[in-house]
Amino acid sequence: MLLSKKFIFDFYIMTTGSGVKIYYPVIYLFLALSAIILVLKFIQSQDAIDYNVLLSGNFLLFGIGWLTLRMNKKAMEHKNLQVFLRLIYGSFLVKFFFLAIAAFIYIAIYKKNINKPALFGCFGFYLIYTIVEVRSVMKLSKKSNA
Repeated sequence: MLLSKKFIFDFYIMTTGSGVKIYYPVIYLFLALSAIILVLKFIQSQDAIDYNVLLSGNFLLFGIGWLTLRMNKKAMEHKNLQVFLRLIYGSFLVKFFFLAIAAFIYIAIYKKNINKPALFGCFGFYLIYTIVEVRSVMKLSKKSNA
């Protein structure tokens, strides 16, 4: 079975529990960036930026951001320092390797037709997502008196 009962239960708890507010900034950022990209795609007539790359990068960053934010939230709940550090460093490594692999795949597929403005735009999205995630985790740490 593709979706196990535990996954569905975890997702339900994650989206309805008391800690759901930590995910709101990432969701709002994803929706705002997607809307801006789609509006610019239809307004701008020139093909200087590949908006499909920007949309794909935004979606990838949202998915990875959701996963790493979840890992950071679990880390804040643990009292064991080793588990805390493992989850914090693990979230960084997950984000780093997934994005590096995605960049290498994009570069390998479009060797001569790489759209540098879109690639740098995705890097800018990465910075924005990182800032939003760190702010969310910092707010959570202040609330939990960690």
